[in-house]
Amino acid sequence: MVKLPEARITHIISGRLRIKIPSKKGNTSYFKSLEQKFSDFDKVQKVEANAVTAGMLLLHDADIKNISKFAEENRLFKVDSRRPEQMVLTKRIKSGFEDLNRRATRFTGGELDLPGAVFVSLLSISIYQIARGNFFAPAWYTSLWYAVNMVFKSSD
Repeated sequence: MVKLPEARITHIISGRLRIKIPSKKGNTSYFKSLEQKFSDFDKVQKVEANAVTAGMLLLHDADIKNISKFAEENRLFKVDSRRPEQMVLTKRIKSGFEDLNRRATRFTGGELDLPGAVFVSLLSISIYQIARGNFFAPAWYTSLWYAVNMVFKSSD
C-alpha cells in the first residue's frame, strides 16, 4: 500500500482552511489534481492549490473531519491531527515586513529594499521639516519607524 503524503493545517478559521503538503512542493500535476478532486466535493465552494508554495486553500461548509476523510478516501493526503502552530504577534508582524521587503526588492530588480526605501523617505521628510522650521516634537512617522525597528531587531 502506498503511503499518503502528510498534510499540515497551517491556518484555520470558520469556512476557511489552509493546508501545506511539503513533500509535494513543486509537483504541479499533483496540485492540479487536488483542485480538481476538491472541486467535486459538494461542501467546498472554492479551491486554490499552489505547487510553488505546496499549499492549498479551501473555502468550505464542511468540518475538518469530513475534509480529512475525503482526502484520505481519494488517496490525496493524510492530515496531521496536531493543531496549527501559533505564531507570536511580533513574529507575524516581522514575517509580514520580511515578505514586503522581498517584494520591494524583487519589484526594484534588487536596487532598493524596504529599509533603504524607508531611509530615503525619512531623510527626505526630515529635510522638509527642517526647511519648514519644525525642530521640536518627533512626528508620527518617527515613532512608527522606532516601532518597526523594534520588531526587526527583536530576538526570536
